[in-house]
Amino acid sequence: MLTIGNIKLKYPFIQAALSGYSDRAMRVLAKKFGCELTFSGVILDSSASYKPLFEKPNYILKDDEHPIGAQLLGTEPEKMAKAAQDLCRVGYDLIDLNFACPAPKVVRKARGGALLAEPKTVIEIFKQVRDSVKCPVIMKLRRGFDDSEESARKFRQICDEAVEYGVDGLIVHGRSVEQRFKGTADWNIIKQLKEKFPKTTIIGSGDLFEPVDIVEKLKTSGADGAAIARGAIGKPWIFRQIIDVLEGRTEIFHPDIEQQGQIILEHFEMLKELYDIKKCIWYFRKFLTKYSKSHLRIKKVSKELITAQTEDQLKQTIKKWYNLG
Repeated sequence: MLTIGNIKLKYPFIQAALSGYSDRAMRVLAKKFGCELTFSGVILDSSASYKPLFEKPNYILKDDEHPIGAQLLGTEPEKMAKAAQDLCRVGYDLIDLNFACPAPKVVRKARGGALLAEPKTVIEIFKQVRDSVKCPVIMKLRRGFDDSEESARKFRQICDEAVEYGVDGLIVHGRSVEQRFKGTADWNIIKQLKEKFPKTTIIGSGDLFEPVDIVEKLKTSGADGAAIARGAIGKPWIFRQIIDVLEGRTEIFHPDIEQQGQIILEHFEMLKELYDIKKCIWYFRKFLTKYSKSHLRIKKVSKELITAQTEDQLKQTIKKWYNLG
């Protein structure tokens, strides 16, 4: 069981917030395969107060999505607190404060991972958000801004003060901000945190792509849970696979070619409810390149799928390559 404040999950994993990916379609598919807690894409503090945003199909929360978390990005404590209140009012069940994003456009504006160099600001944001809402509040961190000892010290300071003030959980990615996604995530950092704070929910992140490896990382680190991010793009069934491993099944679920095709078509149909058809086809290409990696004939499939120009072309290509007749 994974506990985050008043949210109790049967299985120790969540689907992380993924900017540009984790829309309603991706979230619904994750839940279909056993993921109990998902997140919307990253939301700027200034956007959280923009009422028309939450009238768009992708941001209208439906009953089948709860519990659902919102990941919030910003730099000013007062604005972040107000944004958190607005997100709770809309219906989000959990607030995740993003102090981890390594994207250059985010870091240049002193947001996300850049704030790991400013522990006082991070903690003040957390305190004001924590005091302004009743739902659970967690923080997404990386192990530091860079590899310096000063950066490591600031990371420890943030964790110490957040735990002292009652954070409901820490999601920690085992890379520095400067590393982005290069090299290997250090899960020993996560292990050390759990040993230091045994009563605090610690969720590990980084290099979570294969179900057996994910469960092994949970066991060896002692982490309470895993935040699946890139590993769920084009592979929503990864959550069912993790469950199979956790429950000791000898056969791990893997959809055959026809089943993969049906999942892809289901994903596309849900996207049509969120975006106009032209944007839908263009947007879906980044998922198709990931889906095609599970196909035996990856190169041909990937190229033909991402060059489809119309809905009919796309569907016919999917049906052709996935033996759907």
